[in-house]
Amino acid sequence: MLTKTDYKNYLECPMWLWLSKYRPELLPEETSDLQRRFAMGNEVDALAKKLFPEGIEIQGYNKEGWANTQKAILSGSKILFQPTVIEGDLSCRADILVKNKDDSWDINEVKMATSAKKEYVFDVGFQKICFERAGIKIRKTNIIHINNKYIRHGDIEPEKLFATDDITRETDKHLPETEEGIKEALKVIKIKEEPSLELINGCNNSKRCEYLECYCNGIKNIQSLVKDIQPKHILALLNREILDSKKIKQNILDAAGYVLPEKFTKIDVDAIKKEFKKLKYPLHFFDYETYGSAIPPFNGMRPYQQMPFQYSLMVKDSPDSVVRHFEFLARTFENPIHSLLAQLKKEIGPEGSVIVWYAKFESGRNKEMADMEPDFADFLEDVNDRIFDLLLIFKHKNQMYIKSEFNKLASLKIVLPVLCPELSYKNLAIQGGGDASSSWPVLTSDKTPAKEKEQLAKNMLAYCKRDTEAMVGIMDKVLRDIK
Repeated sequence: MLTKTDYKNYLECPMWLWLSKYRPELLPEETSDLQRRFAMGNEVDALAKKLFPEGIEIQGYNKEGWANTQKAILSGSKILFQPTVIEGDLSCRADILVKNKDDSWDINEVKMATSAKKEYVFDVGFQKICFERAGIKIRKTNIIHINNKYIRHGDIEPEKLFATDDITRETDKHLPETEEGIKEALKVIKIKEEPSLELINGCNNSKRCEYLECYCNGIKNIQSLVKDIQPKHILALLNREILDSKKIKQNILDAAGYVLPEKFTKIDVDAIKKEFKKLKYPLHFFDYETYGSAIPPFNGMRPYQQMPFQYSLMVKDSPDSVVRHFEFLARTFENPIHSLLAQLKKEIGPEGSVIVWYAKFESGRNKEMADMEPDFADFLEDVNDRIFDLLLIFKHKNQMYIKSEFNKLASLKIVLPVLCPELSYKNLAIQGGGDASSSWPVLTSDKTPAKEKEQLAKNMLAYCKRDTEAMVGIMDKVLRDIK
């Protein structure tokens, strides 16, 4: 049976579809950030239903859901939430089905996105095919998505939070392609044995596909099957260290165009010194953690607006001084911006550079908070004027500080383990900004036990502190290298 979720997985990656069906244990564990997105999706779905006050919820899944959907249609219901159809090898559950006067129906697919993305035509196209095969005529296919211009004032207003786009023409245009995709997806789920090389050779994104490594991990003898893998995929597997070049014959490596990567370092001392001349002590190493939701949590906020709820600040008064550390973490689910800024204003002095990693993010948050808290607008403008973006030193196109291990990337989590391996994120309970963000609602929830809150707060503070420690450590390393 091919479900809508299966088909979406197939469109993302055929290997993901196969793994989800037969070897789910090989897939990465769901992160807390992903779990939060699922929960957010449920909240968005619930609010979207308020646009259709006469709708009824169809209970049950698969066969039970299909039986209840048929009963609801026969009883004269005109708006169905979560209706299910099953026809042949296909099973589909729609978000909202609305009946028209001519007995046709409109599919309304609810999305957390802020626009009707092109790929949605295949999602709703799959639904249209399933419902029409089951004898339910579909007239229109709509996407109900978040309106990113909405600003919350008081209770959430669903009619303003959402926008609806009619994508019927685009959906119908791509129906033949959707039909073909369904056929191919059904072929994938019929591969019931061990993972095969067929899906690897058919991969369209072997350089970056996040499921490729999981899939290859399920092939016990993949190293010995190299001769049957297409050269371009061998190269990707080697570069991603999924395959070991030492165990592969030279003629196969040559055919794949594999060259053993050479380690190199390039440091433009004069260019870096020129940039560092812009710095003024005291140096303030600074980082925000933020929370954003499709449903604005507080007044004056837009959907997905990134609201700072935490910061770490390390201050170095002179080249030889000991670093002083300050931090803030909001511990109740209330708008934290005023209290955060009041504390920050006391801790960031009126002079000295503010060092961040990716200035666009921190300066953007400061501009948004200035709009929400006008009394702090001058302070935040002054902070933005003093920002120095440490990332620019490592950006590949700037050619100031380049190492082969960076792989032409310049994120903090790429640069840090190369320059300061002693400052690792791996020994932290929270290892990414997404997980830090998803932890905040848990920390501030009345349902979270006190002991769990205490430990979670420690984990969140440690993670944010590591970001600023990382910048301090990297800065020190660069200063040593350009002496």
